[in-house]
Amino acid sequence: MPKITLDKNGNSLSYAEYGSKNGYPLLIQHGLIASIRDGSLFERLIKVGARLICIARPGYGQSSPVVMDNFAGWADLVSVLIAELNLAHFDVLGMSSGAPFSYAIGYKFPDKVRNIYIFSGMPALYDQQVRSFWPYALEKDASIAEMEKLADELFFSNLSKADLENADIKDSMMNNCFGVAQDLRLRGMNWGFTLSDVKENVYMRHSRADEAVPFVTAEITSKLLPACRFEIKENDPHFSFETLDDFIKNTLIAHYEN
Repeated sequence: MPKITLDKNGNSLSYAEYGSKNGYPLLIQHGLIASIRDGSLFERLIKVGARLICIARPGYGQSSPVVMDNFAGWADLVSVLIAELNLAHFDVLGMSSGAPFSYAIGYKFPDKVRNIYIFSGMPALYDQQVRSFWPYALEKDASIAEMEKLADELFFSNLSKADLENADIKDSMMNNCFGVAQDLRLRGMNWGFTLSDVKENVYMRHSRADEAVPFVTAEITSKLLPACRFEIKENDPHFSFETLDDFIKNTLIAHYEN
């Protein structure tokens, strides 16, 4: 996977490109346990000639474990990649935990981002009302080291040898689970911006049956965005290839077909 250098200390950001170099760019923000090597998730977009740019967040895969103060800091890192690839305009897709990172890019680049697509997205946990419906502990005052230990215990401690060979598991466990730990730490903190500052069209899909992100938290989050089309599903799981592909087919694909 190619990398770009972020700073004089040699920190780098890893990314993967799929599809056509001449297609309209889509910056993909992966979920909590994920790998940018899994381009097969986006076969439908690849077939119509979209240019897909999957970015590994700090600590995931080959990206350096760069500490961020808030989600807004992600857009500062991505700005180096945007300049390197000379991207004048693009869309953003955020899946699950990738949602806040997608909003951060929209906040920083209002003149470059056309649309933001959110699939089963992490809600606005900086908001008191959203937090009141969140069923899990928010460890915003914990250290990265403490969160690394928690991430390992929650997601990786009891996996089989076969599971540990999966790309999404291997890339998420890199750097002592730093990427997952930082994600868990940042989500309940001040994001560095609010969703009222994200002016782009947002296409959000969420299921009432989502077992990971309560529907009510997504519904409230959708109302914090100035321009959000909120699509409701009744029985979809939090994530599957089939439901993601359906979202791509019915919501994204029309913007990428030649």
